[in-house]
Amino acid sequence: MAPHVEKQYVAESFGKAASNYDEYARIQHRIAHDLISRCPAAYKEHVLDLGCGTGYCLPLLAENYPKASITGADLSQGMLDYAQAHFPDYSYEIADAEKLPFSDEQFDLIYSNFAVQWCDDFSKVLSEAYRCLKPGGHLVLSTLADGTLKELKQAWAQADQFQHVNDFEKSDFLSKCVEQSQFTVDVNVVNTEFHYYATVRELTDSLKRIGAHNITQGRAKSLTSPGTIKKFTKALQGFRIEQGLPASYEVFTIVLCKPQTNE
Repeated sequence: MAPHVEKQYVAESFGKAASNYDEYARIQHRIAHDLISRCPAAYKEHVLDLGCGTGYCLPLLAENYPKASITGADLSQGMLDYAQAHFPDYSYEIADAEKLPFSDEQFDLIYSNFAVQWCDDFSKVLSEAYRCLKPGGHLVLSTLADGTLKELKQAWAQADQFQHVNDFEKSDFLSKCVEQSQFTVDVNVVNTEFHYYATVRELTDSLKRIGAHNITQGRAKSLTSPGTIKKFTKALQGFRIEQGLPASYEVFTIVLCKPQTNE
């Protein structure tokens, strides 16, 4: 199991990053478009973007479902403020994916891209989504699994004893949660995606700019020494290939359907 998530810290971190997020969130946007393409073509009246962040996906969902009422929900008030300022045509709600502030059977579609990895219990995420979906409704979701940013984790392990990279659940565990849920499974896949950077500074700065700070209990409580950073940089350079320095993302994607009747 991944360690307990300090959600207030996560919310504040992403809120501070809101104004720069879309400039640096290239892998997030790439996966978002793939996830949109997996959304059911059937008419949807009420749509929720769970973990909407800056609101980037809201107009994409509106293109798919032009007559739908679309709500953006996020743990971070700072992100919601940014989204509302830039995409005022949608509704917004502060929300924790493990305890959604919505009525039973309120939505026809819940879409969530790279958000629920900041939750403690994936089973609760699934059960809350199930509760809030109408019979026949769909959950279309991607999240990060163990193996994400493994290059950084391995490089830091050669530099000091602290944990510098967030832990994520193993994909097998996430799949087991799906199997134990009440949903019908349409899609359950895991893909490794890569983004490449020219320099170590570009890679680490990009992660900071999107608010993806280290939230682990084993993180260092003081500034990292220049000597440690030098060791880390040397170790990370060992992963360089022709395209640049890789950052790997283990992407767990599901498309689930709530059965029409509960049998």
